[in-house]
Amino acid sequence: MSRNDQRNSERMSSDGYELYYWDGKYVGPGRAEFARLLFVEAGVPYKDISEGIMEKFRQADQQWTGFPTFAVPLLKKGSFEISQTPVICRYLGKQFGLFPDNEEDQWHAEQLNATIHDYIAEGRYAFHGIKPFESYFGQEKETQPYIDRFLAERLPKYMKHFEKMLAANDDGRSFVVGGKVTYADLGLLHVLRATAAQFPEAWAAVDYAPLVKAFKERMEARPNLAAYFKSEKCIPFSGNSMM
Repeated sequence: MSRNDQRNSERMSSDGYELYYWDGKYVGPGRAEFARLLFVEAGVPYKDISEGIMEKFRQADQQWTGFPTFAVPLLKKGSFEISQTPVICRYLGKQFGLFPDNEEDQWHAEQLNATIHDYIAEGRYAFHGIKPFESYFGQEKETQPYIDRFLAERLPKYMKHFEKMLAANDDGRSFVVGGKVTYADLGLLHVLRATAAQFPEAWAAVDYAPLVKAFKERMEARPNLAAYFKSEKCIPFSGNSMM
């Protein structure tokens, strides 16, 4: 390692983690919650930063001082910055030991991670079917058919797939891959919690996926997560976007 590389590495590791995202008062926990659950499970401190984020991303260039960022959430540690939620989750999983131990499990975890983010994106867009980048409020009537279709067709399809994923490892009695909790488990937990909060009736009807329901309860009972969900730090779901 060169001297410059060594100095950059020391600068990157010398500061704590900062997580930049929209203000939870307006958007709920959102995509940043995926990262928060990794911090909570690992017991690693971080700072949630929302002040001035909306104003910054209304600017034409949408740029930070570091590597180009398209949108938040943005994770920063010293001089190091990354965005894109699935990438942040994979990165933190490796940093915190919440990562599969063998290559096969690593790829399977990444497969599930991609599916999880496909699911949350579909759920989110159902609430913004007419104007994808504007608030749900103001298009409630027009976008309702998209929500109805998501509930009738897409939500059950994903839940049945998650059931198969869980059944493929230890008959669904532990984690999604391997024998320890990983970033993929925490991602799945978040989307299941979002589903239950946004669509309580549909969630109650998911009796065709008992392993999914048992997994959610088992993960929510983990000590660090259980304390977080009961605390004021845990931002309530907004109820209008699966976020």
